[in-house]
Amino acid sequence: MRSHEAFSTTADSGFRFRGRGYAELYASALRGLNAMLFGRGGRPAGGGGSLRYRFRGDGPENVLVNFLSEALFQAGIRGCRVGARVRRAGRDFLEADLLFSRRGSVPRVEVKAVTYHGLRVSRKNGVLSAAVVVDV
Repeated sequence: MRSHEAFSTTADSGFRFRGRGYAELYASALRGLNAMLFGRGGRPAGGGGSLRYRFRGDGPENVLVNFLSEALFQAGIRGCRVGARVRRAGRDFLEADLLFSRRGSVPRVEVKAVTYHGLRVSRKNGVLSAAVVVDV
């Protein structure tokens, strides 16, 4: 498996992702969201400004939903891919700079929300993995 891959459910869509630590896990989740919204490839985010993001939650699932929800919101209002430069990350927190692409782009799918449906971060052989379902 790549660092992320898409899957479909009956009424929604989702993507799986993994990382060797929390910083890599959160960054892989954002790459998966961008791939779902804009397709694979494309320009990496940057050159269009940035926004400081900080969140402390009660676990990695809470961090993921909040982080991806903020990225989804920013992608929607700015019409561009959102990248991140992770400053610090752990089981229950994330500090990052959200980076925006200079060029706007129209998402190819409308994602209404990131959900907690079946979300569970697990660790196997030193690799963290999870799957997020989004409401489309």
